[in-house]
Amino acid sequence: MELRCSQCGATLEVAPDVRLLACPYCGTALAVSATGTLFDEVMRPTVGAGEATAHLRRFLAGPRTVANLDRQARIGDPVLEYFPFWAFTIRDGTGERTVLMPAAPSSLQGLQGLALPAGETRTMSPDVTKGAPVVEPEIPVETAEGWLHDRYGDVSVQRRVLYHLPLYRIAYEWRGRRYAAAVDAVSGRVFHADYPAKSEAPYLLVAALALLVFGLEGLVVSNLLAKALLYLVSAPPILLVAWLTVRRV
Repeated sequence: MELRCSQCGATLEVAPDVRLLACPYCGTALAVSATGTLFDEVMRPTVGAGEATAHLRRFLAGPRTVANLDRQARIGDPVLEYFPFWAFTIRDGTGERTVLMPAAPSSLQGLQGLALPAGETRTMSPDVTKGAPVVEPEIPVETAEGWLHDRYGDVSVQRRVLYHLPLYRIAYEWRGRRYAAAVDAVSGRVFHADYPAKSEAPYLLVAALALLVFGLEGLVVSNLLAKALLYLVSAPPILLVAWLTVRRV
């Protein structure tokens, strides 16, 4: 397959299965798409491994996960890798911005439509990645651009670049089951796959109990003053049950 370097314009002979290469004439790192070559850039990590674990632990202590997950989960060591995203600089009614779409399959949620994090950008090279694994793009840029238009409509695409963002892959265990997450090594944002979520049933039971108690009191007692006093007496136990549910679930 014959393509031209996006930087110097040199003609390159590229094997059909090659996705990443460096131009032998100017040294520019390039990503190979169906229509030509695109720049391959990388962001340098600013979050350390210890900080990444702390970010994940804060997520595990959040409102969406089961109680005490941050203390009970066995968190593994963070492993740095460089994950590929197609970066589209788009222009719409709000101005110009850069939106990321994943360039490789992943079970992590929230990777589509990311904003490019603020950080130091370099041309992809082994000097920057320092031996960390680099995931090659598998999703064509044309497919990712289709996702972009599905999400944002008929926007004008000004520039297309392959970005490799540093992510810490972190596995953790809870009650014999293994879970996976990743932490953006530039912004510290946590991306999760499956995770031990809070059960909704206990909260629904507390809500049903409150409706039953207050409903019966409202029907049985007709005097407004007596009804208000009864509500004041009933409310603290129900609030206590709700607080215990939040602590334990």
